Amino acid sequence: MSNSSDKARFLKALAFEIRRKRPAEEALNECIEQEGRGGKHKAFRQAASVLASEGFVPALQAADLIGDEAAAVLASVMEENDHRLLAGAIAGLAEFHERQ
Repeated sequence: MSNSSDKARFLKALAFEIRRKRPAEEALNECIEQEGRGGKHKAFRQAASVLASEGFVPALQAADLIGDEAAAVLASVMEENDHRLLAGAIAGLAEFHERQ
């Protein structure tokens, strides 16, 4: 995903779902499915596969939603097992992409 506004929209939707206490992997899978319905299935096919085999953060990287530095931070946030903290971090990334 190369467009910053598309990344921001996707990340906002993901943060919203996580804030509602949905497990991160489940929320990401739902967001990937929603994008597929919007005609971007090919772009997220690899991310869905990575989500199933490697997990949440690698799937975000596979979808080109985050880079290595954000992945390192999100991996630490995931270890805290706090949905509010994770949702806030993802919302912060969305805001970053909105400013691009």
